[in-house]
Order: sequence, then structure tokens, then C-alpha cells
Amino acid sequence: MIRYNPFREIEQLQNALLRSFFSPTAESTNTPLVDALEDAQGVHLQVYLPGVEPNQVEVTTENNTLTIRAERPFNKPEGANQWRLEGPYGKFERSFVIPNTYDLSKIEASFKHGILYLDIPKAEAAQPRRIEVRVDTP
Repeated sequence: MIRYNPFREIEQLQNALLRSFFSPTAESTNTPLVDALEDAQGVHLQVYLPGVEPNQVEVTTENNTLTIRAERPFNKPEGANQWRLEGPYGKFERSFVIPNTYDLSKIEASFKHGILYLDIPKAEAAQPRRIEVRVDTP
């Protein structure tokens, strides 16, 4: 006699849904995780793109919008069967509206170990500056 386990059916349904909705062949766009930090020099973004090759990353600006796009194709070995796919595959995209207090024309970008680093400096007009007070003598 085999004992009935209702959770087993739920797990099988969950796996079927995951395969159908999150298959790498499905045309969907992933949203990468981002850490955003600010200091006196500007804003620093760290965009997590695990497994993405640097040549698959595109950073663009238009008006005050910064957009990051990337792609990680799924390469299934011939003859292999899918058991479970939990890794992030496909297209990635994330956009940010950047205030005018930052200079988008001077963004610096680097990529290391699957993390895209973006440094957005403060605009010259937004930099703190000291005003010298003139003393008038009578």
C-alpha cells in the first residue's frame, strides 16, 4: 500500500508551472537587482547580472533616464533534459530617472564578476562651493 501525500501533487504542479512560465524560451524581461548608494561625489549603482558577459551589457541615457539592458542566453546541451531551471536567463532591463543634479554625460561604467558598476557624478552646478565674503573697508 502506498501512502497518499497531497504535497507531492502540489510540488508537481509547481514544477509544471515553473517550467511553463519561466522557461528560457519564453519572451520575458527580467529586472536585475540593484544597490544604489550616494555620497558627496554622486550616485553609485551596482547592477547584479550573474552569468552575463560584459559584451552583452548596454547602458544608455536619454533625457534624464538611465537604462541598463543585458542578455544571458540559455545554452542547453544537445540531448540534455531539463529538470529544473532556476537561474536568470533571457533579457534583463532596468531604467532609472536621474535628477538634474547629476551629470549623465560623465557616467563611468565597469564590469567585474557579474556586477556592473556605474558611477554618476554630481553636476558641477550641484557641487557645494565656498563663496568668499568680501569685507568692505570705509
